[in-house]
Amino acid sequence: MKFKVAIWHSFFALTLLIGLVDGVDAKDTPQLPYDERVAARINNLMEEGHFPGVAVTVMRAGQPVHISTHGMANLSHEIPVTTQTVFEIASLTKQMTALAVMTLVEEERLSLDDRLVEWIDDAPSAWDKITVAQLLSHTAGLTHRFERTVNDVLLLEYSRDDMLTSAKNTSMLAEPGTDWNYSDQGYFLLGIIIEEVTEQSYANYMQANFFRPLDMEQTHLLDQRKIVPQRAQGYAWKNGEIQKNRRVWQFSLTSHFGVMSSLEDLSRWEAELSNPKHINRNALEATWQIQRSFDTGRQCDTWGYARGWQAQIVNGRRILNHGGYSGTAYIRDVDTGLSVIVLTNREDTPNAMNPLSLAWQAASAVDSSIPRGGYKCWE
Repeated sequence: MKFKVAIWHSFFALTLLIGLVDGVDAKDTPQLPYDERVAARINNLMEEGHFPGVAVTVMRAGQPVHISTHGMANLSHEIPVTTQTVFEIASLTKQMTALAVMTLVEEERLSLDDRLVEWIDDAPSAWDKITVAQLLSHTAGLTHRFERTVNDVLLLEYSRDDMLTSAKNTSMLAEPGTDWNYSDQGYFLLGIIIEEVTEQSYANYMQANFFRPLDMEQTHLLDQRKIVPQRAQGYAWKNGEIQKNRRVWQFSLTSHFGVMSSLEDLSRWEAELSNPKHINRNALEATWQIQRSFDTGRQCDTWGYARGWQAQIVNGRRILNHGGYSGTAYIRDVDTGLSVIVLTNREDTPNAMNPLSLAWQAASAVDSSIPRGGYKCWE
């Protein structure tokens, strides 16, 4: 299926978004020669990967050097994607949750060695040895999905207590600290800990301590009842065609997947990560440190999971990346300052192209030392 592709990609677009990042004079930033190469690669991959809409930015040292928007935020109403289109960022939320936890650690309100059971009443005995550090690194032995279902179908609404009860009733996969298993359950429980430590909701804490100070006005937690201006419609590639997805479930606590944001706001986020003025630098750098190393492959010195990020070390360069099931991807080269953010509205399914493919292609178009398909850190 081919989509009518609408590209909002121009010197005006670049200068507009640059003007939103502190300390950059837009008129001093010329159009860069690789701009069209990035946009062309994204267009080609959109067709191949069946992405209705894409927004992408490439940044260096926190400053935008490429911005392009492609395709449709809503196919039914033919609404094009812009830099202000609001996407569900799904598991890109985990880096934010990890940063919040490490901030509380730096403030000495929480310890990485704290046991989960210190913060949750009536916890199952199987959780006795689980630590905050293990939750952050997916080594707590917990499962990925944990929500109660009926005939394998999710409910329409889950309260915080519903979710916590489901988590308590879900069997563990391994003894804490003995294995690595990617776990939404673990990052949900980190949200519970944040709420217990701060005595406020996860949503309020994130708004007060991160999103509002960074002027991320389009960033908030998923609420299916809320009218969200410029929200992208989500889609899925199924049975050889694009269909609307049905992500309509309401979760009261979504520290594992629930942030919604726009390219403009995430550019502000990346600018802060690159040059922290508000965020605690020690907390930030702690989220980059590999906690569980995996087998080293052909192109990496080492790789593994940090805290909210996959992490690779390639020729001494620290490269972070993560994807989100809703169709998002984020790459950061900590040492060169190159970063790529890709937001799409086609969820990541096994039979379709991974959105990280778009991000690696964009990164490679700007830095030819990066392989188009990303680094192969496993055999």
